[in-house]
Amino acid sequence: MRACSMTRRRALVALGQLTAAIAVAAPDLAGKRILWVDSYHEGNPWNDGIGRGIAATLKDRGVELRIVRMDTARHPDEAFAREAAKRAKAAVDDFKPDVVIATDDAAAKYFVVPYLKDGPLPVVFAGVNWDASAYGFPTRTITGMLEVDLVRPLVRALREYARGDRVAYLSADTQTQAKVVANYNQHFFSGGMQVRLVRSFDEFKRAYLEVQTVADMLITGNYAGVAGWDDAAARAFIMESTRIPTGYVDGYMTPLVLLTMGKLPEEQGEYAADTALKILRGATPGNIPLAVNKKAVLGLNLVLAEKLGIVFNPALLKNAGIVHRG
Repeated sequence: MRACSMTRRRALVALGQLTAAIAVAAPDLAGKRILWVDSYHEGNPWNDGIGRGIAATLKDRGVELRIVRMDTARHPDEAFAREAAKRAKAAVDDFKPDVVIATDDAAAKYFVVPYLKDGPLPVVFAGVNWDASAYGFPTRTITGMLEVDLVRPLVRALREYARGDRVAYLSADTQTQAKVVANYNQHFFSGGMQVRLVRSFDEFKRAYLEVQTVADMLITGNYAGVAGWDDAAARAFIMESTRIPTGYVDGYMTPLVLLTMGKLPEEQGEYAADTALKILRGATPGNIPLAVNKKAVLGLNLVLAEKLGIVFNPALLKNAGIVHRG
């Protein structure tokens, strides 16, 4: 009887310790609020991926999430961005979040810096390209994840199929893309990369044809913000018009380019949400060091490869995470 009683007591003690451990590992966050201010719009593949990462990380945590989308890719003028930032600030005043997540450069520049930077509300940023020092981040209340591109491995892979070393970049004319190309030219191409930033689909088509006459490789950037963009028409035009190897640093572009070295937007969202949860549990943003993305996936477009007469190395095919076959 005594042995049975002792065994039961030990089991109850162990159960109590397990319950306490669970309580520490997963405290009750019901009633806590996170506001996500997205620079762009729903349907933009990069930010949709960030959203998936945020949603998956916050699932079943009891946290209420509200989203404000600034829509600055489709409306790139500064006056629109400032008005969108005012709407985000109004959402802060109305929703009263415990933590703010701000993604991409427009949210950092037009919303966080003027409205939250010197205040007490914790902020986690993500998707800020290369360097956040222009915004004065990090601070005591602000931390986040920088977005860096796998430019060197992308260009190395494209060079295998190119006539020479000349690189051009074609993308939507947005604040983020202007910052990206400036960083590319500074860090990787010594100012030698040719750049075309466009605002309409017709401009894109003209620039696409033009840059192929003066470059050996083309980095075709984000099309969010290109007015009149039509996915089906773009694919048909690119299939007809591509003469040189093309690539990009995000996997969602695989159907439109020969090769991608894709960052995973979900990584940015997962980091932002996980860091927000840490802050809700008592961590101080200023004690959380800045992070950079590390995950990537290789994408190959077999349709474009066939058109260009390219046969991919078997090792590339084996390691590809995305293979577009048409």
